[in-house]
Amino acid sequence: YYRTAFHYQSDGWMSKRSADVYETSTETLFLGRQDSMQRTSLPPLVAYANRNAGQRPMKILEVAAGTGRFMTFVRDNLPLDTEYTAIDLSPYYLDRARENDLYWRKTRREEENQKGRTLGKDDIKAARLVQAQAENLPFEDESFDAVVCVYLYHELPREVRAKVSEEMSRVLKQDGIVVFTDSIQRGDRPVLDAGLTNFEKMNEPYYVDYLQDDLPGHFEKYGLQPMTKTIR
Repeated sequence: YYRTAFHYQSDGWMSKRSADVYETSTETLFLGRQDSMQRTSLPPLVAYANRNAGQRPMKILEVAAGTGRFMTFVRDNLPLDTEYTAIDLSPYYLDRARENDLYWRKTRREEENQKGRTLGKDDIKAARLVQAQAENLPFEDESFDAVVCVYLYHELPREVRAKVSEEMSRVLKQDGIVVFTDSIQRGDRPVLDAGLTNFEKMNEPYYVDYLQDDLPGHFEKYGLQPMTKTIR
């Protein structure tokens, strides 16, 4: 499934060329809204961090991190000692994520130093970037306080969605939080229901099935309980 050239992305996910053009192509596809769509995941993460401020450092896992652009948004809004791990299947996208993380750490150090803090090169830890499949996470049980997954599930077959949900549940600590962001489904905005299937024409072979899948059920099966749902 992962070799599909979703929304006709150059070479699918498995080339340097694809990784190099991804951020521009998706911003174009979504009419300049890609970043804002991803940032909807930030409020529950920040709220969770604030509620658990005494239990630092916070450990976060991002599943299917791509070029790491959203990773920099998260790191910019959480304490600087947050330990961030990100996985992706594509080594080319992880290379871009590494570049984005390096740039973010450099600029954030400069910002902090301008505020009077003296931060050295190693005072903000690099993100841990791991090449792995979301359905086979190479981490021990209950390793992370928060698991984040942004715009992955609509590109997965249903049986893989189930397995990824199981894996995210497995590596999440007791009382941790999963922050899940993806496309709307049928019934979320009824006025749009008739046109939702058109996105399948963007070479999205699993999208129609995604529209009617019971997403909460995948997580409930492994002991997690849905908290809030926000539609924007």
